[in-house]
Amino acid sequence: MAHASGPSADLTISPQRHATMPEEPRTFGVNDSDQYWRDRKAAGRTSEKRVHHFIRAMVDECVPEPGKVLICGVGDGHEYRLCAERHQTWGVEMSRHAIEQYDFATDRIENADLNSGFPPFDSHFDAITVSMVLHWLTNPEQFLHEAESLLCKGGSLVVVIPNITYYRHRLRFLLGHFPPISASHKNFQTPAEVEDLFRRAGYRILKRAASKPALKCRLFPTLFATDLGYILQPS
Repeated sequence: MAHASGPSADLTISPQRHATMPEEPRTFGVNDSDQYWRDRKAAGRTSEKRVHHFIRAMVDECVPEPGKVLICGVGDGHEYRLCAERHQTWGVEMSRHAIEQYDFATDRIENADLNSGFPPFDSHFDAITVSMVLHWLTNPEQFLHEAESLLCKGGSLVVVIPNITYYRHRLRFLLGHFPPISASHKNFQTPAEVEDLFRRAGYRILKRAASKPALKCRLFPTLFATDLGYILQPS
């Protein structure tokens, strides 16, 4: 808050000024996943994006022949639909409302909260995708341990995270502001912290890539990439 100078400075906050201040502190995590997806749709934030094709490309790199893929957090459905064009695809989504909006068959999609563990599956998977999910979870390390048990021998985990060390976020922190990071985040981890999490959970990192192909993103991914993708395998 700026302070006026001089003996007559009035530091009292007027009722009008006080009325413009936020009434509630910023909160994190999602208490109602159905409402979360209703709000995203109302805001026009459910369209297909580059990152969905980026995930599909990483899956195809891990599974060059048609295989079995599990999507953790089906969300708006684009990632699932793209993977299902080539692979036998299953999914887990905690929002019943989101599932009801899909324009494709949902018989292989389980309505479940991954914070409570994986629902039972009759199959193991060549690849499991975890896109924009780790920051929703209460215990991401436990989730990664459980995911390993669902992988086929030689199977891979494809993980995509939002990069909170993106240069624009850093500038906002320097200026004393919180960056526009989704309130869905339960935990905030830098790429270095996430990579340490992978190792603690027993995975080795085969690849790290930026979701955008720009040269600056490839050279300095933790600085210029908005999203980072990883291919992991159990150690």
